[in-house]
Amino acid sequence: MGDYVPTYVLDLPQKPDSPAAVKYFLDELNKFKGVMEQLTGNKVTVEQLKNEIISSNETRKLLYRLYDLRKKDSPPISGVDVIKVMQKQYVLSAEDFKKALRNLIDEAEQVKADKADYKADYKADYKADFIHMPRIMISGCPMPGGNTKVPEIIENRGGVIVVEESCTGTRSFWDLVDENKDPMIALAERYIKIPCSCMTPNDRRIDNILELAGEFKVDGVVNYTLQFCHGYNIERYKVQQALKNAGIPVLSIETDYSDSDVEQIGLRVDAFMEMLS
Repeated sequence: MGDYVPTYVLDLPQKPDSPAAVKYFLDELNKFKGVMEQLTGNKVTVEQLKNEIISSNETRKLLYRLYDLRKKDSPPISGVDVIKVMQKQYVLSAEDFKKALRNLIDEAEQVKADKADYKADYKADYKADFIHMPRIMISGCPMPGGNTKVPEIIENRGGVIVVEESCTGTRSFWDLVDENKDPMIALAERYIKIPCSCMTPNDRRIDNILELAGEFKVDGVVNYTLQFCHGYNIERYKVQQALKNAGIPVLSIETDYSDSDVEQIGLRVDAFMEMLS
């Protein structure tokens, strides 16, 4: 990648609960700040950082509102559509994304909880009575643009995705950055909290999955792993055990970006939905 664009690798401590972890990560962020100042010729000031933190927290609060609507017995928006919305935050400007979010939330808040004639954009002839559909959480690998194969299979086969425990889902906005601290320290503290599978021990992620399952009244969890993403593959056992102990059914799916296994995954999802119904 460095042959094509300027590339800088941040060294991330893998033990976030260690007292030295925040200090180490803060040092890494300060080095990165220096590299960016040299690359762009722009000085990063405390005031600028504080303004960006406030702006990002506004986006996070809007996403909280959107996800809060999905806690309803009949969510006003499908999981696939929310995943596509979340993917847009990486290509739109912050202001454009916030504007689009506000419009979407205003529209979704007008949908009655008992209204069951929502028509999903991705399948025009599909009418979803979300009240009677198994409520699914997707947990695991992030789902960037173009990666909606498994969510579409789930919702085409009778489930409704109500929450995503991933870096393109709740992890991207769940914790606000402290606006009253030194901005560099606040950023280090916030981002080191993210329970990525590269962290160890990662009990925080297990606790987060169980918390979300209760909060969003989840009937079952689809543990989703992209091939060769070994961190999530290894953690799959720990996630399965925690969900089993909590009495929450789980289906683990390992796949790639191709369509070669669509029918196979569909059959497994069918069996899972039948078990949940």
